[in-house]
Amino acid sequence: MSCKKTPRCKKRIWALSNRRLSVRRVIFYLGIVLLAAACRPDTLNCDDPLGCVVIRPNSPIRFATLLPTSGDTAVWGQELSRAINLAITERGDELLDHDIELIALDSACDAETGRQAVQTLSGDAALVGILGPACSDVATAVLPSVRLNDWLLISPASSLPSLTVDQRELAFFRTVPNHLQQAVSAAHFAYEAMGARQAAVFQDETSYNSLLAQQFSDTFTELGGIVSYQGIFQVNQTELTDVLDEISVSPPDIVYLALFEPEANLLINRLAETSRLNRAALVGGDTLLTDHFASRVGGAATGMAVTGPILSGSAYDAFLAEWTNRYETLPTSPTVVYAYDAVQLLFTAVENSAIVGQNSSLVIGRSALRESLAATQGIAGLAGPLNCDDTGECGAAVYGVYELDTAVLTNNTWPPPLIWQFE
Repeated sequence: MSCKKTPRCKKRIWALSNRRLSVRRVIFYLGIVLLAAACRPDTLNCDDPLGCVVIRPNSPIRFATLLPTSGDTAVWGQELSRAINLAITERGDELLDHDIELIALDSACDAETGRQAVQTLSGDAALVGILGPACSDVATAVLPSVRLNDWLLISPASSLPSLTVDQRELAFFRTVPNHLQQAVSAAHFAYEAMGARQAAVFQDETSYNSLLAQQFSDTFTELGGIVSYQGIFQVNQTELTDVLDEISVSPPDIVYLALFEPEANLLINRLAETSRLNRAALVGGDTLLTDHFASRVGGAATGMAVTGPILSGSAYDAFLAEWTNRYETLPTSPTVVYAYDAVQLLFTAVENSAIVGQNSSLVIGRSALRESLAATQGIAGLAGPLNCDDTGECGAAVYGVYELDTAVLTNNTWPPPLIWQFE
């Protein structure tokens, strides 16, 4: 039955058309809603007590480095930075399908410079953690800011023992061993391998070297030796006549140097010029196990013994090969290994603790990240298996003694030969 064009019929046709249009509109808008829901990032919830870093799709994961890139230790800082970049490159510059953003901060190996550098990032809720610092005094200075922002540090070189003592908030981790181990090794080497019975000990005013010197003195004395002199070498000090005259009254068998450059260079050359002291053997810490020091100190340091980690194995050899291929030289400091391992340790902990949502969005709980780091066991590192504990200690190395022989000092041969290993 056809509908004639009466007013009533026209009304029915309009109503039917309007109903069809309404259904189409519902379907259209429902499609928009579903499409928006599919494209919208996950609803990312955080129940971590320290809060979370939320990484949206296509956004980078942000880290920072805190290393000395200026001042007397800039060469060392550059090498640590190279090791970090090498580790990141080997991961394809990505972590959990996100680009890695690395903010470079300069500490100049100075506490106040480091503190100010870290404060420039204060309030950065997207910062996951900081690789560094290299120097223990800087670590001590920046930790309050790190804790205030609920970040964490993972250091390749800050070996001050107190940094991992009574950490109520586990914000500091390190891949370098506690540095008192090398002082113990040096004392045993001096007493047992060299037959030394009397020692003079020099240190600067840094907490790193103060504790190193004291540990050497304590261990050497416990073994039966005598420390006839222990004194502080002031930064920028140039006058040593009175000190050398004092030591010359009862010449030591060895002189232990808990010093950095350039103070160590000056002292070694002055000892060589003093007739009653130039036969004393020289023993130094790992701050002097660099080709930079060896190339500058000269022949006065021939035969000098320096403590350092013993590094070997196929992974380490492959690392050196890649380093040489990329930078056309060998690294001058063993701490590059700890920098490389710090990246592997931190990134693995992020992988293990992050919650991955749709579209690769991430939630990284800050407390969960710390717990993941502290629980690390058996990660393959260049220095050996990395095993962390609830104090933040993750180091794996064993210390030995290396000799700065003529080939090292005159022909720039590196690294120096290993002559003794502490058992």
